[in-house]
Amino acid sequence: MDRKDRSIAKSDRNQNQNLQKLANVFHDGFSLTQHQYQVPTPRSSGKKNSAASVFKVPLHGPNTQTRNPGQPIDVNTARGLRLAIVGSPSQPFTSDWKKFFFAFRNPKSKLPYGLDASLPGPRALALCAQAYILKNLMFSSEKPREETYFGKESPRPSTMEQDGALVDAVVDILWKAALPLARQTQKHQTNNPEKKQVIVTLVGHDPCFQTKGNFIGDGFTEKLWLYTLNTRNDVRKFVRRNIHYFCERIYPGGIMLLYSVVLSRTFDVIMKDMGQRQKALLTDNARSTQALVNLLLTGNAAPYVHNGVIRCDGQGKALDRPLPGIRSRSEVGFLFFNKQEHEKRRTQVGSMYKTPLVPIWVTQVNGTFGLLFCTSRDLVTDWKTERYFTLHYYNGHVTQQTETVLTIDTRTRVDSINPDKQISIWDDEEEVEKKQPSLELLIFTKWPEADVDWSGETPYY
Repeated sequence: MDRKDRSIAKSDRNQNQNLQKLANVFHDGFSLTQHQYQVPTPRSSGKKNSAASVFKVPLHGPNTQTRNPGQPIDVNTARGLRLAIVGSPSQPFTSDWKKFFFAFRNPKSKLPYGLDASLPGPRALALCAQAYILKNLMFSSEKPREETYFGKESPRPSTMEQDGALVDAVVDILWKAALPLARQTQKHQTNNPEKKQVIVTLVGHDPCFQTKGNFIGDGFTEKLWLYTLNTRNDVRKFVRRNIHYFCERIYPGGIMLLYSVVLSRTFDVIMKDMGQRQKALLTDNARSTQALVNLLLTGNAAPYVHNGVIRCDGQGKALDRPLPGIRSRSEVGFLFFNKQEHEKRRTQVGSMYKTPLVPIWVTQVNGTFGLLFCTSRDLVTDWKTERYFTLHYYNGHVTQQTETVLTIDTRTRVDSINPDKQISIWDDEEEVEKKQPSLELLIFTKWPEADVDWSGETPYY
């Protein structure tokens, strides 16, 4: 090899070395970028970052001002709640439910006892709670109220009394739904009515599990903490110290109460209560089913309103699936009327609901929930009082700014003394509704053909 060839070979080696150095620089720089942003290479065989794959459950829940540490919810319980309430673990609550919390009217307003029940989704829940609030304000309060001809005046609670009545209402609902704890004796095991397993849910700050599979997080279900309590006094103390979780705008107070009721009743018992007649406590459009209303009022999620359990049809033939109804006299009543039903096939509410222990009735008129109540307890204890009395109607909507007081007279038939209310074959549907408003027809299911005086108020059509 001559001198010229050796020079060319040396130049090629130098060039190859420079290219190799440049390649090394690019390779090192790219590796640095990968390490900095932790981007895994397709052929990497190194161990995964354990810190990124392990989820840490929060050690502490919300501040409850109690010694009860609570327990973080797990994904199976969250799925069960969704399945029992909305029918699918992947179906979240509607905006109505997410926005709802328990809010009273201004204590200086004309309806200081009233909760806001304007949102259509949780309206039945709000009015069931309203029924217990009125029960505690009118018949459990030691504060004296002015007597009127028809009983005591409607309650006018202060802010502190409003909170206290809401606490008692939440406790009443949870205690009715909860299952009694088993009491072991020497011979056999019995239920202890003085001790139950009540589970109260509160929303914490951080998720308690990783949302995965068909469960879709909603910002609060995965943050729930569960608090188990066994005596009514403990439940009341806990709820009283944490009532702000149910009545502040930043928390879904209605959903937390609904979750607490379902967990206290347990999934299996609720499914058994419904008797395979329903699959969830809410309808497809997020409205309350009759099973949910019954669960809130009686503690049992039966889907019907008749007395007891119907096992045979009208011809005496055994039904494939019995129809479970109300098994005992309810503390708060329920009345129903729907003008779309056929006259001979109307829903018949049983006496267990029609004659409650206190004169308060949750009503459903043409699909809209409301509340009727009397300030005199004698209405359900002395039949003579039913001859002439007053009822207060509350629908929970912001448009109702004053009390609606109806005077009921059952001593004479209305159609025989008031020709203006007689129905003619020439009347169209609107004329019939004006002559006999649906709320009056609902009242007739309890007091047939009574004379209803609206005291100058515009009837609810």
